[in-house]
Amino acid sequence: MKNYHSSGLLLIMILVFSLFLGKGYGQSSDKIKAFNQSIKYESNNDYKSALDVLKKVTSENNSYLFNMRLGWLYYLNEDYKNSKKYYGSALTQSKNSIEAMLGLTLPLASLEEWDEVQNIYVSILKIDANNYYANLRLGQIFLNKGEYSTAKKYLEKMYLYYPSEYEVNLSLGWTYYYLGEKQKAKQLFSTVLMMSENDESASTGLKQLE
Repeated sequence: MKNYHSSGLLLIMILVFSLFLGKGYGQSSDKIKAFNQSIKYESNNDYKSALDVLKKVTSENNSYLFNMRLGWLYYLNEDYKNSKKYYGSALTQSKNSIEAMLGLTLPLASLEEWDEVQNIYVSILKIDANNYYANLRLGQIFLNKGEYSTAKKYLEKMYLYYPSEYEVNLSLGWTYYYLGEKQKAKQLFSTVLMMSENDESASTGLKQLE
């Protein structure tokens, strides 16, 4: 009698567990399909559909990957507040994620929350001192603020590692221009024009150096 009940209980447990796994697999399969469909919509520049198909399978407890994807798609749909929310959720889940930090700067910049943008780049450099985007963007921020000596520090560092990069040459060129280092500025503006023949900013810089 005891063995009979034990066998029956075991069978029930197996059935329940199987149903649970089946449900979980079904949910996982739906999310995979939705994620793939979302990417296809985005590749066709249909950002609304890319977001809508993903929203159908999301919840309050999204995975890091889903939060990153939602942050990006809300950004493409120009819903910057929700983009900020989901990138922030991703960063909460992975506090040292540089990709989440960089993602978060996108809606913050669109919302013109520049102090927060600057703080994020500083945080990135504490993790990765040679990060290209953090150094470049900080250099550009300080250039726009008119703090040319500080801008120079970040931009020269990136020029050392990426001497043929368009943005580095252009931003450092203007930094040198405002610091009165005219020969260096001229050289960098000329490099920019080699890469972008009709670049208006570099052309203006060269004319002002004549």
